[in-house]
Parts: sequence; C-alpha cells; structure tokens
Amino acid sequence: MRRDDIGDIPRHECWDLLRTVSVGRLALSVSALPAILPVQYYLEGDELAACLGHYTVPLVAVDDVVVAFAADHIGPGDRAGWSVQVQGLASIPKHLSVPVDCGQPTAGQIIRIAPVNITGHRIQLCPFVSSHGGTIH
Repeated sequence: MRRDDIGDIPRHECWDLLRTVSVGRLALSVSALPAILPVQYYLEGDELAACLGHYTVPLVAVDDVVVAFAADHIGPGDRAGWSVQVQGLASIPKHLSVPVDCGQPTAGQIIRIAPVNITGHRIQLCPFVSSHGGTIH
C-alpha cells in the first residue's frame, strides 16, 4: 500500500469491506464498565447483526442502547489494511430471518445494530512497533 492510499474510506466502501470478514469487536457498557467483546457478525440490509456466542451479557446492556462495533483486516505482506467503525443503536430482534442456534450458554443471543455513524480508514502498521516485535525496551 502506498502512503497516499492511507486515509478515510467512503461510507459505501465501508459496507463492502465489512462483507469481507465475519469477526469484529463490540464495545458496550456492562454494569457501568466498558467491555469489548470479539463477536461474529453478518450484515442484513443496512443493519449489522452480531452473535454474542458464549458471552453472558445482561439484556439492559444490549437492548435499546448505543454501542460501537469495529472490524478490520491487515494484510500479512505489506502490513497495511483497513478498519471500519460503526456506532449505532443496539436492540434484541423480535423476529430473525436466520436460525440462531449458535451454541451454549446463550444459544445464539443475537443483537442488531442500526447504524447512526459508519467510518473507515486505510491504515499502515507502525514500523517501529513491528521492528521491536511489539515490545518496548
């Protein structure tokens, strides 16, 4: 990736990029503390749906509340890629068009996120951190 390829990603391209991966991170408040959970997700129209998998999250933390979501991809060769962030209103769907039996103990606790804001950025990993193996001496 060239240096001039780094920068903001248009909204429509953010949606296209989100379709290329299936794992992201959901940021929410649980008992007044911030939590970031890795989740599987899929897109349905202009909404995002995330499976909380084995996480037990109180319904008040994911129903009718504002949450944030992020997904990204970094290529192993050029150590460059993209990151997309979504902020929106989460809710527990009443009817789903897909089966939700994705495992215990939550047996498929799915939340939907109606986006209010979606932004994306092309990124290049820091050469300093890369050359030090991620450790600071």
